[in-house]
Amino acid sequence: MGGDLSTLTIKNILKQQHLSKPCYPITYYTHLDKDKWSSNENGLIVDLHILPDKLMRGVDDGTWFWWCDAQFVRFRDDQLFATTAAFRPRNGLWTAVPNTLNGRVQVLNLHDPENIDCSILHRTSSTVFPKVHPHPLGELVTYCGTGEVVVMTKQGDPIYSRSRDITNAVHVSCAIANNGVSLACLKRGMGVYFLESYLLDFAMTCESSLRCHQVCPGFIPTTFASGLVACKFSPDSKFIAVSSVSGYLFIVKKFKLEKYRIISTTQTESVLSSSEAFDFNPRTPHECIAFGSRDKYLQLLNIDTEEVSLVVEVDEAIDCVRYSRDGLFLAVGMRNFDISIYNSEDLNVMHKIRMSELCQEEIPRTAPGYPVVLNLSFTQDGGHLASSSCEGHVRVWRMPRLHTLMELSRNRILRSTPIHQVHQLTILPEKLRNFLLYKYF
Repeated sequence: MGGDLSTLTIKNILKQQHLSKPCYPITYYTHLDKDKWSSNENGLIVDLHILPDKLMRGVDDGTWFWWCDAQFVRFRDDQLFATTAAFRPRNGLWTAVPNTLNGRVQVLNLHDPENIDCSILHRTSSTVFPKVHPHPLGELVTYCGTGEVVVMTKQGDPIYSRSRDITNAVHVSCAIANNGVSLACLKRGMGVYFLESYLLDFAMTCESSLRCHQVCPGFIPTTFASGLVACKFSPDSKFIAVSSVSGYLFIVKKFKLEKYRIISTTQTESVLSSSEAFDFNPRTPHECIAFGSRDKYLQLLNIDTEEVSLVVEVDEAIDCVRYSRDGLFLAVGMRNFDISIYNSEDLNVMHKIRMSELCQEEIPRTAPGYPVVLNLSFTQDGGHLASSSCEGHVRVWRMPRLHTLMELSRNRILRSTPIHQVHQLTILPEKLRNFLLYKYF
C-alpha cells in the first residue's frame, strides 16, 4: 500500500467497507525480529528521544514537559507512528516551548537496531497535546493538526481533512473505529467540548454532533485540564467513550450520539485517574472495560450492567491502561513511571517494567495531576510494548510471553498472505478465520 495506492483507490476501498465489519490491511503482517534486537534485564530493546536531533531548536533544561505519543501500526510490529510537543507547565497554564516544532508526525521503522529509520511528515503541526491514531487499513494515520483533523498516508498526503468551522473550535482529540470508516472528534470552543462523528467515504461527512456537557454535566474545559481529553471507539465500532484528565468518562452510542452510560464524574464513588486510564476489552463487542481510579484501584467493569467484576489495589496512581490486541494482557502505566502487565482474566501481575530506574532525574518535569506515562501500545502479536512518557522518550519493551504453536502458525500464515485475503477465505472454518484475524465476537 502506502505510495502505491492513490487517494481515489483508498477512498474506493473505504467506500466498500461495511459499517459493522472490521477493516483489514491489504498488506502482509510483518513482525519484529527478536533475533536482531537484544534486550537488557528489564526487556528494553529501544530507547530514543521522540524528537530527532535535526528538529531540536533549543536546549532542554530538564523542566520541559514532553507530551508524546507512539503507536504501533496494525499488523506492522516493526513500525510506529509518533508525535510530540514540548511545554512548560506553570500554575496550571501550559505554554509551548518557543522554537520547537510541535506536532510533527513521524514514522519510526524498526528494521535495523543500528539504524532506526525516522521519516518526518514535514507538513504536520499541532497547537494541542498531539496524538496519533493508526488507521486499521494499515498505513494511514488520523491526527488533530493545526486548524484541522486529518487522515493521511505515511507520506503525509491527506486523504480526508476537516477544517475549523464557524465556531472556530479547536480539534483536540480524535479516534478511528475498527470498521475504518467511522471517525470521532472532540473539539474545544465557546467554553464547551463538542463531540462529532464522521463517515469516511468519498468525503468526510459529519453525521452527528453534541455538546458534551449536555450528556455529562461538568464535562467542560478548565484551566487545569484544557485539551487533555480523549475519545475511543468500542471494538464493535458502535459506541464512543469520552474522557478527561478531570475524571470524567461517559459513553454514547455512535448512532446519533445518544447517551448510554456515565461511568465517572468528580462526584461518583470511583473517579477516573486520567484521560487514558481506561480501555475496552477487545474480546467483547463493547461491554467490558478496564478502568483505573484515583483511589488507586484497577477495575474490570461491565458497562451494560454497571457491575464491577474484578478489582485490585495498586501502589501508584494510574496514568494509562491498555489491552493487548488479543485481550489476554493488560498494561498499566503508573505515576512513578513503572509499568505493570496483568493477566486480563484474574488481574494477577505477570510482569513489571521498572522504567522508573531510567527516569529518576526526570521527576522535576512531572506536573501535579498530569500523567507521566502518556500512552502504551502493544504489537499485534503482543510480544512487545511501546511506552511514551513525559521526558520525551519512546521505549520498546520485550514481553516475557511464550506464544503457542497456533499463535506462531498464525504469524507465519499472515506473513505470507495479505490480511484482507485471509478475511475473504470463506473456505476456512469461521472459527479458524476469526482466530487468524484476531476477531473474538
